[in-house]
Amino acid sequence: MNKREKLHALVLARRDINEADRLVTLFSRQQGLLRVLAKGVRRIPSRRGGHLEPLTYVLAIVTGTADRKYLAAVETVDDHLALRGDVQAWEHAEMLARLVLGLFEEEEVQVELFDALYHACQMFPELPAPKRDFLEVAVAGYALRCAGLQPDLNRCQACGRNQPDEAVILNPQAGGWRCLSCHDSFVGTQLSLPPRLLRALRWLGRYPQKALQLSATKEESRQVLAAMRYYAMVVAETVPMVRTT
Repeated sequence: MNKREKLHALVLARRDINEADRLVTLFSRQQGLLRVLAKGVRRIPSRRGGHLEPLTYVLAIVTGTADRKYLAAVETVDDHLALRGDVQAWEHAEMLARLVLGLFEEEEVQVELFDALYHACQMFPELPAPKRDFLEVAVAGYALRCAGLQPDLNRCQACGRNQPDEAVILNPQAGGWRCLSCHDSFVGTQLSLPPRLLRALRWLGRYPQKALQLSATKEESRQVLAAMRYYAMVVAETVPMVRTT
């Protein structure tokens, strides 16, 4: 039986299929991730195609069954023009979109994460570089928490020490950090964090809503961002493989 639902959503991805159609991945507030077929949107007279740019916030009407969903209507709520006009801000938002796509299956409802991603898209163009970095780290950490895959930042995953006196490395395979001396390869050593920045990462994990209160140099915020990006994207790439085994 066909259902008809009105959804608030962010367009996360799209792929051209057939001659005039697109398969669109929406991250909706009400239903989580949905893959819907937008028929005919690549035809020049189509009124829907312009609303399906990545990271556009839309109001969509979706019809169909559990096996096949169609985009019946769509209109733009927020096109995030400022975000599109800022290359660095766009990179932050795009990385978060990729993370959400990798971490969650269809129809896993994540209302708070949807709100966090939407507000981040609004805020990135307005922030200085260190604040942008910390905002991405906070939302990425929250996405990992929602997926049940957050890193254990309390102790070294090898020796158990909770207050390191040397640099640490976020290790996706270990599920947290390891002291540099406990790390058994050179992989990831270029992304090591001194104890001070580990404390900043812990704070962001506990209080993601306070990300903009952190102060750091651009170099320090970039260090934290690089370490979290590596951890999060390796985890996101692993999740689909785990689901299929």
